[in-house]
This record gives sequence, C-alpha cells and structure tokens, in this order.
Amino acid sequence: MRRTPRLALLSALAAISLLAPATAGAAAEGAPQPKIVGGSETTISQYPWQAALVFSPAASAPGDDAHERQFCGGSLITSRIVITAAHCVFGMSAAQVDVVLGRTTLSTSEGQEIPAQALSAQSNYNHPPILSDIPPRYDVGYVVLAQPSAQPPIQIAGTGEEGLWAPGASEQISGWGCIHEPNILGMCSTSDTLKHATVPIVADSTCGSGSVYDGDFDPSTMVCAGFVDAGGVDTCNGDSGGPLQALTGSGPRLVGITSWGDGCAEPNAPGVYTRVAGSTIRPLVGPDVCALESANGLAHESVIAGAASSCASTGGTTVAKKKHPFAKCKRIHDKKKRKRCVKGVKRKLRRQLS
Repeated sequence: MRRTPRLALLSALAAISLLAPATAGAAAEGAPQPKIVGGSETTISQYPWQAALVFSPAASAPGDDAHERQFCGGSLITSRIVITAAHCVFGMSAAQVDVVLGRTTLSTSEGQEIPAQALSAQSNYNHPPILSDIPPRYDVGYVVLAQPSAQPPIQIAGTGEEGLWAPGASEQISGWGCIHEPNILGMCSTSDTLKHATVPIVADSTCGSGSVYDGDFDPSTMVCAGFVDAGGVDTCNGDSGGPLQALTGSGPRLVGITSWGDGCAEPNAPGVYTRVAGSTIRPLVGPDVCALESANGLAHESVIAGAASSCASTGGTTVAKKKHPFAKCKRIHDKKKRKRCVKGVKRKLRRQLS
C-alpha cells in the first residue's frame, strides 16, 4: 500500500484544471488527501481552532462552495497564522488558498473565509515527489491570513507535557476528509460537516516495527495514533494538516499534524502525524512563527504552552565593522613611513592569500 499524504486529491485535480500551466505542477504537488474514518459528526465549537484549507474561488470552478474546494485541514495557532502540513502548501501560491474558520458545515456561510496572505513550509521539509513511496518528514507548513480570525487558537504542547502523547494516551482527530478509503482513482465520499474521533497513541517501537511502517517511521519527527490490530478509525484523504489534539484541564494542546499513512483505517497501518510538540520540531516552530510575524508586520503571539512569549530581537545588536586594512597607515603623517606601512600590509595580505 502506498505511503500517501492525506490530501484531498479530487479537489486538487479539479483546481489544477483551472490553473495556468505554469502553476499546475506546483498545485499537484501541494494537493492534500484525508478525512475522518470511523468517527462522528461534531461542531466547530468543540474545536474552534480547526481550519479548512480551501482553494480560492479564483482557483476553482465557478460556483463551487467551500466543501467542494476543501483540500486540507489546519489549526489556528495565532490570530493570523494557521499551522498545517507542508505537503498541503508546498509549491502553491497564496492566491490559490483561502482558509475557512468558525464553520461546522463547509457549504454554509457560517464563520469566515479568509484569503491567504503568505504560505510557508518548514525549511527541513523533504518534499517527496508526488506519487512516491517516500514519506514526508518535517511536514510542517504555515498559512498567514490576510486578516485576523475571531476564533480562539490552540497552543502547541510545551515542555513537561510529554505525557500527552505517551503510548496509549487518548487524542482527538478532526476534519472534513474522506469517510472511507479512496478507490484506485482516489475517489471517496467526503463529509460536509466536521467529524471527529478518539484514537490512542501508538508506541514508537510498534509503529517502527517491520509489521507496521519499519524504517519509514522516524520517531524524532513523527508520532502514530490509531488502533493497530483492528484499524477502523483514522484520518484519511483531505484531513492532512489537521490537528492531533489533547483536550486537557489546562486547555487544548496541539500534539501532532495529520501527515500520512498506508490507506485509511486499515489494520497495522495507523495514522502518522508530524510530532510537532516533540523536542525536534517544537523548537523550530517558535522561530518560524516569529519570522512570519516579522515578514508580515504582525504583532507577536505565543504559540507554545508555557514558553516565553517574546521573539529574539536583533534590533539592538551592534555589528562590528571591519577596519580597512590600510587604516592604520592613513594615520601616519610621514610620507616615507606611510609608504613602508602600506608595503608591509600588502605583504601580509599576500601571505594570507597564498
């Protein structure tokens, strides 16, 4: 079974047909595919940070609603930034993407549909070729919104909260993706209304075993969740980028980002999520967010639970200026001595370059 990023293939292909040839390839590689299998309908009030990435009206067939244009999920982590999977946005332009927030049923006008102002992917993202069996690593992407969202954001689990993704811990998955595994053509039935389910964290040793994902599983950047023996409950195509979340007494925590898997809800093939709260990727997210805020003129907002809320500033840093190599010679008033000084500096420079 192919290691498939959980993107909405049909939506991607529909949008590709409307794009100019120069952007068609990029959209194909940035098209996501999964939805909740074995779950039940819920409301956005249960997961108010849940985002739907949809193709913008300009990149879609005339009259398509948000359900028909949806291709990925995401999580609001500041009022202007949605975190998602890198494979959802890699190679796409901001003009192709809108984000729907505050909406339970995508085909309605509830909540907001906000255009993307900028897209970004984690710099370590490996960007596997489309239709390859190579799983995505460092699968973290970002969408900067053109205007603030009124929805409350979710924080990424912080230091000391590792128990939230210990083996057997219960997590919530949510999204609008396929409700059954797609057929050979990538076709499936999707949910217009937000769905959710509860899945347990799978031990790294199990997920990386030969009977599951073997060497394709990287425990430093990935975490598995699902029912290994029975299957039956999982994210699927169209859920990519959506949250693997823990609902705690201290508030909701983002533990993972829906990334890839073998099929949907199959035995010995649990969902694989970017370990966004782990010690490898979490330290990268804060600087990524700070850079996006700086580049887009946004005020800083904390995204890691319990972490300091300020970005490192370089505004007060003094950069030492290199002295001109002949500066000391210029200060010598005697012409002969100044000449000897220049010759000496030239000899020194030649030795350094030889």
